[in-house]
Amino acid sequence: MTWNYTILLVCLVLAIFAVWREIQRESKRNLALRIVAVLCSIGALACIALPITYQHELRLEDENQVVLLTDGYNADSVIDADARVYTISKKIKKDYPKATLLASVSEISDLKPAVTSVQVLGYGLSADELAQLHNLPVKFHPTIPPAGISAVSWNTQVKSGEKLSVQGTFANTTGKAVKLTLKGLGTTADSTFIAANTTATFDLNTTPKHTGRAVYRLISTSDADTLANESVPFEITAVKPLKVLMLAAAPNFEDKFLKNWLSANGYGVAVRSMISKDKFSQEFVNVEQQSLQHLTTGLLDKFDIVLSDLDVLKNLNSAESAALKQEVQQKGVGIIVRADSTTHSNFWLQQNFPVNKVSSAGQVISSLKLQGHDGTTSKTLLDPVYIVAQNFTQPLVTDQQNHIMASSGLIGSGREIFTTLTSTHSWMLGGDEADYTALWSLLISKAAKHVPAAEEWSVVNNVASVNNNTKLQVETGVANPEIKINQTNISTERQAHLPFAWQADYWPSHVGWQQVQQGSGMPHWWFAYPQQEWAGLKYRALLKESNAYATNHHNGVSVTKQIQQKVQVPVSKIYFYVLLLLACTYLWAEGKFSS
Repeated sequence: MTWNYTILLVCLVLAIFAVWREIQRESKRNLALRIVAVLCSIGALACIALPITYQHELRLEDENQVVLLTDGYNADSVIDADARVYTISKKIKKDYPKATLLASVSEISDLKPAVTSVQVLGYGLSADELAQLHNLPVKFHPTIPPAGISAVSWNTQVKSGEKLSVQGTFANTTGKAVKLTLKGLGTTADSTFIAANTTATFDLNTTPKHTGRAVYRLISTSDADTLANESVPFEITAVKPLKVLMLAAAPNFEDKFLKNWLSANGYGVAVRSMISKDKFSQEFVNVEQQSLQHLTTGLLDKFDIVLSDLDVLKNLNSAESAALKQEVQQKGVGIIVRADSTTHSNFWLQQNFPVNKVSSAGQVISSLKLQGHDGTTSKTLLDPVYIVAQNFTQPLVTDQQNHIMASSGLIGSGREIFTTLTSTHSWMLGGDEADYTALWSLLISKAAKHVPAAEEWSVVNNVASVNNNTKLQVETGVANPEIKINQTNISTERQAHLPFAWQADYWPSHVGWQQVQQGSGMPHWWFAYPQQEWAGLKYRALLKESNAYATNHHNGVSVTKQIQQKVQVPVSKIYFYVLLLLACTYLWAEGKFSS
């Protein structure tokens, strides 16, 4: 636009000067014709320099299609020898020399004559690239999705002691079985096989023994051939030791073993056991000593979890019960309640967990199934008292008959774990510490007080690759967050539908971990993959996005729309060159013969 204004200004000044010169000539013969010729010559020069266009209404016979080749295209599918073929890939240009290389998809809209629709061959385009077509109709000719991993997910944030779980779907189109191996730190963590000519799910697990950031490998092999070798980045964070307050009616073996296990695993433990009315014994391990004589909101706020029997909690005095209820419902303190009775009441900690006794006989022997764990525990003695399933609760532990032995539910801002398991120390007596650890780790992790993060980071892209545009999103209460990626300031854009969410675009220049930070907050990390990794996931994402665009912008709807629209057609410069030549010829002849 600045160039156009400059040309017009120069030509205007030149026209004024030329007309003034003609008027100043002594001979007034043919003055009007000379002025017209001067203005025509200057106007012709301006039209040659400026992009002069006119509006033209497209008709059905004016339809002009182009072919765009993308990764995965089949050269045999380009059957029209006269088709205008384009690509944005240098590799495709090398393999198919007839294609014209474009710098970006947006150049299609600028092609002359105007493009009315696009035939896209191959895996298709990304959402950002499709947006550059400016709603041009597209007919998509997709390639068959590639074999291999078609979907995958894993927990990128792993707490120390938790399992890394890599789950997904693998399409094996070969006649041989494919082995999937999860490797980390030079050793095989887990593996599985996908049968020939099948599509199956896989679930690979391992419990890392280290902390910090790590990159494991997910390797697909068939016999001696390596089909894929993909990065699996994740970060292991040390668990902040939780503080547990145990309230007991009297010293007992169950609480003694649990206190010892908690302290041995780094938990802070405070135990209050009743000796007589209003008199208590107090024990402290890995936690500062303080009076437990009276439960107050200030005291309870120093703990993450309160653990006690239901009868003990029912017998708290009114002040202590009110303080506990306030801390659980309003401050998010977790609570684990043990019950061995079928007596039901409207007590606030029992309302959501009705219990039932299914047998009049004594204890039964059964193994247990723990949420998130494969297989079952070793067998143990159980009271035949079970929790009745409710829509708003989540079973955590079941027996062999799927009776619920432990369940969780929200209670205000906190979470309650209700269990009928009252003799878990029998595992420790039998030397089965693994099952004991698995059970109590599950119950405590589910009950722990949740501290909301000041900000939540996520990578919007399906796979963030080096030298490709990556969209990052942060959810924060900061009005105008200042984002830095690898110590470089990055501009952000607020999301209209989520006013607390901001997105930033970034092109990582190196493979590996990238640091992102909001203001002076804690740095977070995300991973940029090599271009060639997770190709199957990338191509499937392109197929999905391109199919969606083609469905919403197909030819059947767009032809009529194009007929009703007008396009800008450039005026041929030859007309202005002829006009300039005629005007200059007249001025030369008039000046020569008039003198």
